[in-house]
Amino acid sequence: MGTDTTKSGSNNRRLIDSDLFRDVIGHFASGVTVITTRQDETNFGVTASAVTSLSVDPPMLLVCINQKTGTCHAISQSKTFGVNILHEDQGEVALQFARPNTDKFKGIDISYGELGEPLLKESLANLECRVVEEVTGGTHSVFLAEVQNARVEKGMPLAYFRGKFGHFQEANDERVYRKIRQLVLERSFKPDQPLALTELAYQLDVPRQAVYYAMTRLENDGLLIREEEGCYIVSPLDAEMLNDALDTRCALETAAIEQITGRLSNEELIELRKRMKETIASADGKAVPAEDYIEANTAFHDYTIAVTKNATMLNTYRRVSAEAVMSSALSGALKANDKMAQKELTKLDEDHIALTNAIEKGDVEEAKQVIRRHTENAKRLGRYLIDNAGGKI
Repeated sequence: MGTDTTKSGSNNRRLIDSDLFRDVIGHFASGVTVITTRQDETNFGVTASAVTSLSVDPPMLLVCINQKTGTCHAISQSKTFGVNILHEDQGEVALQFARPNTDKFKGIDISYGELGEPLLKESLANLECRVVEEVTGGTHSVFLAEVQNARVEKGMPLAYFRGKFGHFQEANDERVYRKIRQLVLERSFKPDQPLALTELAYQLDVPRQAVYYAMTRLENDGLLIREEEGCYIVSPLDAEMLNDALDTRCALETAAIEQITGRLSNEELIELRKRMKETIASADGKAVPAEDYIEANTAFHDYTIAVTKNATMLNTYRRVSAEAVMSSALSGALKANDKMAQKELTKLDEDHIALTNAIEKGDVEEAKQVIRRHTENAKRLGRYLIDNAGGKI
């Protein structure tokens, strides 16, 4: 049986469940604004995305604000307000004005409009509005207002989608994200080193908004932690986190093996064996450079997922980043000629050979058994590297 997602309203109307409505409407991307006003010599402000153009002639806006906020009551009294459309890198500003019972204007550079309301100087655009009518809609007041003054700067707007801030992505954004992600995974930043947006943008010589996009995305990936001051720090990797990541990888690889074993073309099997051979840590008694081994190891595992031709599975697999962090520690161990690390690495090489043989034979159960053994071997190597690093990487 399905779940009833409706509930009774007044006059026996059937309304959808509020949680379902919130989830569905979250799929509607919108801009982000800060609504400001001034009443009794006090400034008020609140973050709002329910702002829309109502008419062009006369120019009018429709703004919805929760009646529990002080800003709503102040607008009801003053009959004027400002709409500050936020720039794409003003996610921190949006969060600041969204938090209740705080000094909303702390650190915010403002000016006062002709109607007396505070306006955010660094926003993408400002509109000064005078209320024509106020109506009630559920928990919110709906203000219909005429726009009397406006200002706009060049730039891109902050967007809001499915509970997260973002912006319209450009090709440069993806490049900056991948660059910073690589630096994080390689531990080019110390775990306790604060990463400031402006400083990082200067170091990488890229736009600040591209860095902001990358940092918020890396926070969602679990690779960075955002501190109250607005800086970010690298999320440390410990043995428990590594085990969880490797268990996730094991589940994905097991699912992939069930799909591909006995179904690969000759060309795909040849490519698989070629990638496997490149992961062997030593050939003819000569050690493979650490960077080459790590790259080959990643390529081999990635290929076992890629041949499923399942984009969702592949993207999920590539987001399992803990092993990539471990690879950075492994690189250091190999360069230091760590005998224990090399011994454990040999076991992983043997697993690669056994897995390739099982896939070529079409033996699903044997292949799955190898993957489970390989996961335990990788955990053991990971624990060794993490212990040597003091418990965290």
